[in-house]
This record gives sequence, structure tokens and C-alpha cells, in this order.
Amino acid sequence: MYVLMTGGTNGIGLAGARGLADRGAQLGLVARDKAKADRVARELGGADVFEADLTSQASIRQMVVDVAARAPAIDVLVNNAGAIFGSHQVSADGIELTWALNVVAPYLITTQLATHLAPGARVIGTASDEHEKAKQIDFGDLGGERFFSSSARIAGGSLRRYGETKLALILLSGELARRMPTIHTYTFEPGLVATGFNTNNGRLMKLMMAMTKPFARTPEQGAATLVWLATSPEVADDSGLYYSREHRADPSLAAQDRQAAEQLWSTLVEQTLPK
Repeated sequence: MYVLMTGGTNGIGLAGARGLADRGAQLGLVARDKAKADRVARELGGADVFEADLTSQASIRQMVVDVAARAPAIDVLVNNAGAIFGSHQVSADGIELTWALNVVAPYLITTQLATHLAPGARVIGTASDEHEKAKQIDFGDLGGERFFSSSARIAGGSLRRYGETKLALILLSGELARRMPTIHTYTFEPGLVATGFNTNNGRLMKLMMAMTKPFARTPEQGAATLVWLATSPEVADDSGLYYSREHRADPSLAAQDRQAAEQLWSTLVEQTLPK
């Protein structure tokens, strides 16, 4: 089984990579920091490393070329990389950074690798229960400016933007299932996990994450559903569904909106047209 994973060098992704390696998977790690990924690859007993900045569409496209040249057919694709950005930032492609990394990258990676996915391949996206706080995707404000004003930041605007992108990821998974019936797609929420996630967005966010740490799950607990989705025969026939703690769960009603999923797909097609 060949598994290609983004965000596999720390946190939930690293715990998931270890769990899959222990089960005999051959791994490909997509990472921006190649030196770090090389160290993780050695720790795992060997893994392919593919360098990419996932906020850059040009970098993703080059990574796809590298994967197609060096890796066997992909049995499991894990779109795990994600982040919260405390201030409004724009990618080289002119797309707000949270959206670029959390939504555009999984779409572009999956669709660009379509011909390199094995029949029946599993495509897993790391979502979040924060998606439940997003009532809809505001297609009129794809840049998310309203989340990053001074007052919005104080009220947790960057976290709400993150939730909106995770809502989009769940919708994307469902739409991929409808448009690419030869693969199986899944999203899952890992719960509150004690990692370094969101500790680089200023003192307030760092303090909030420190306060929640005693109540958080370990990375291994957070990654358990990822490993289960990648390997379990129980979900072999599922596609487009959402999971929590190794069970199927119901995402928010907004995450089940077929019309929004179709609009999201059209938006992503437009946002990723080669310049």
C-alpha cells in the first residue's frame, strides 16, 4: 500500500504516518521543509520525500510531476496539511492563505494526481469540528477579509475563517465522490489534539492553546481515525462521508449542502486555472 501524505512531519500527520508505517505502508511525504521531512523519513525506516509549498499552485503542480515520476500508483492520499493564520495574508496566486492551504491545495493535489491514483484509492481529508460554527461559505468574500479586521481578530476571526475552510473541505470531499466515482473520499475530525498547531499566531492564541492542552487528546489518539480510514475494510465501500472517533458521523447541515458543493467546485476550478 502506497500512501502519499501532506503535513506528515509533525502532529497528527506524523502520528498517522507512524501508524501506517507500522502497518507496512510505503510512505511518500509532501513537505515544505525537506530537511525535516528527510529526518522523519529516516525515523520511519524509509519514505519518499516530495518538496512543495502547498500555498503555491506552481509548487503543487511541480510536486505532482515529481510524484508521477518517482512514486508507484497511490492507494491512499491524505490531505492533512492545514493551518490557521492570525493575519490576512495572500498567496503568490492572490488567494487568502488559509483558503489556499486548507481548500485549494487538497483540491488541486487530488485532481492533478487523478491519473496516478490506483483504482479504488482512498482520499482522506483532515477536517475539524470547527466547521460546525460556519453557517455557510460566503462566496462573495472568498478573501475572508471580514475575519481579519482588528475587532474580528479579537473575537477569534482567524479561527472562524479556519472553520469556514474546513466546511469547504467536507463539501469538497462529497463533490469529489460524485465526480470521481473510481475513488473513495473521506473526511474526519481528530478532536482537540495536543500539538504545536496554532501556537504561532500571537500570545493570545498561544495562551488559549496552552490552556486547552490538559484536556486535549494525544496526536496518536487524534490520528487513530486517519489510520482506520486508510486501512479498514469497514469503510472500503464508503465515499464522501464524515467520521469521528472511528465511526461515521453527521457533519453540519451546511456541510451537506449539494448546491454549495457544486458552487465550491466551480470556484476552485476558476481559482486554479493556469495563469
